[in-house]
Amino acid sequence: MKKVKDIILKEGFRSVSINGIKSFTVESLASALAMSKKTIYQYFPKKELLIKKIIDFRMKKLTQEFKQILKEEQDPIIQFVKIREHNIKFASRINLKKLTYLKSRYPDIWDIIEKYRFERKKIYITIFTAAKKKGYLRKSLNPDVCAALYINIFNATFQPEFMLNNDLGLDETISHVQEIVSNGFFNDSGIKKIQEYQKG
Repeated sequence: MKKVKDIILKEGFRSVSINGIKSFTVESLASALAMSKKTIYQYFPKKELLIKKIIDFRMKKLTQEFKQILKEEQDPIIQFVKIREHNIKFASRINLKKLTYLKSRYPDIWDIIEKYRFERKKIYITIFTAAKKKGYLRKSLNPDVCAALYINIFNATFQPEFMLNNDLGLDETISHVQEIVSNGFFNDSGIKKIQEYQKG
């Protein structure tokens, strides 16, 4: 049962990210899955519920992917860079105009996205705490405060209308924000480590 639900949600996210919520239909999803609408409605009785579950499923998966990076990579500087790279890869598949539509027409769904964004503060607390222990974080900085500020800067910047109004692309903006902010968070040895990783 869980496997079928996950298949529906995964394909649902692919469809929403390509076509947008406005064009999303249960009929087209059923067709893409070679599945009946009845089967989809068995798991998700209403289209609105299905869309919420699709977004929740993908945001949860993205958070798990970030946690997996923390597990696989021990160095906090490399963790920080790899999460940035993962964010850019994820963002490159999202259409800003469709994201703006989602935010304006489905505020309850946008709230799900925002909730997950703010919950990622814990991931950055872990990174900045480890960076402080290894001597990469400026001595005067508190890892918890750094994480809270970073998440707030990130979330305030990554509002679709702000990026559209300033003609900014998602991947380019992520790269700029993280580079600018990381050069403020990390001391010379931390910055040197980032530069060595990017060259290698």
